[in-house]
Amino acid sequence: MKRAIGLMLALCPAAALAGPQRFETPRSDGSTIHWTLDQPRDATGILLLAQGSGCQSAERNANLALTRAAFPSFAALTVEKYGVAPGDDPANDHEDCSRTFRRHHTITQRVEDAAAVLAALRGKDWWNGRLVLIGGSEGGDVIARLSARIDADAAILISTGGGKTFGEMVRQSITAEMERHAVPEQHWPPVDRIFEQVRANPQSDELWAGSSFRFWADAIDRRIMDSMLESRTRFLLIQGDRDVSTPPELARMVADGFASAGRSNLTYWEFPALDHAMTDAQGTSEMKDVLAQAAAWLETVFETAPAVMERHR
Repeated sequence: MKRAIGLMLALCPAAALAGPQRFETPRSDGSTIHWTLDQPRDATGILLLAQGSGCQSAERNANLALTRAAFPSFAALTVEKYGVAPGDDPANDHEDCSRTFRRHHTITQRVEDAAAVLAALRGKDWWNGRLVLIGGSEGGDVIARLSARIDADAAILISTGGGKTFGEMVRQSITAEMERHAVPEQHWPPVDRIFEQVRANPQSDELWAGSSFRFWADAIDRRIMDSMLESRTRFLLIQGDRDVSTPPELARMVADGFASAGRSNLTYWEFPALDHAMTDAQGTSEMKDVLAQAAAWLETVFETAPAVMERHR
């Protein structure tokens, strides 16, 4: 009955919606995709927000709330990860995750789920065809992959890097962290050996660094830039130069790659003195200001490229 109620809600007219509404869509394996739509009257398009890593519900994510506030005219769509229920807010969103999440969560699964929800929304009378994707960190990888298969007018990726494979990015990040804390090299995590085990057991639920082998196998040999280059979407790539989780040179490689390919659909911003969370050295978050600037960039996309939008209508 619960699923039936969710599917019935998905058919309600836009005028009946008031504030964020929860919906449900079945997966082919019998499980349920939980998603939320915050739809203002006369929405100017859909903004798909993809959260970063962890098993916290999108509804509880403070950065997603900030992001939603920066784009108030859009219908904001969030899709929960496999194994995450609406409202979930574990004490540690990387360690206190459900077994279902551990068994099924991958970036590919997130892309499939988002694509399924967008397909269900395609025929809605209120949607004018405009689609914008935005995500940070792991969510940026989701957005990049999704952009390669779903027509979107624009995509905004924050603290995503992307110039090397995910495995290479992880290795570089761990190396930098160990060096920063002066950890002797013999005590560094055996990353390459673990990745060999992952490739040999790609469906395993065994955990490493908080994620299953299944998750790592889906990610380590993929490069975000490759997905971006497959798309005609207009990209804004945002990076802080104090980011040690995703070093800025990885994002610079994406900018160089687009230039080498003769592509003009990437805008790259690098913010001095900001880290992975867009926080400065004094611990002050600049995320709200960064998002405001991203919203201004998006306005220019729709002002200067109307022909791009026409293909979605």
